[in-house]
Amino acid sequence: MGKRLLYLGILSGILAGIVALIYQKVYSSSVGADFSTVAKPMGIMVSNLAGCLIAALGYWLLGKLLKSKTEIVFNFIFVILSFVSMLPAFAVKLPLDIASPELFPGLVIPMHFFPALAWSTLEPLFIKNGE
Repeated sequence: MGKRLLYLGILSGILAGIVALIYQKVYSSSVGADFSTVAKPMGIMVSNLAGCLIAALGYWLLGKLLKSKTEIVFNFIFVILSFVSMLPAFAVKLPLDIASPELFPGLVIPMHFFPALAWSTLEPLFIKNGE
């Protein structure tokens, strides 16, 4: 189970990162605001990968403790943490030379849900019911 969770964490992180980078491009071209100096592509990829690897570790630990209730408890915690992680985005102080700083939360807040969505999408490929 450990290797499969590691692979799930890595692939979910990569998928979430790619989707976040696509979203960044679409958002920037749609609203005309470029935040690439603040939300750097490498930072986006690393944060998504790190989030999903931490999720894999959390799932593994919960599996040791909860056995059959792991998935529902994990999903609940992952979603709650996704909501909590977006709160600092409202308090970010952007550099004074950034145009339209009020549009920044619209870029980064949805990205906080991409790891949970990627995990949920790929999880059935790595974790079978009852494991």
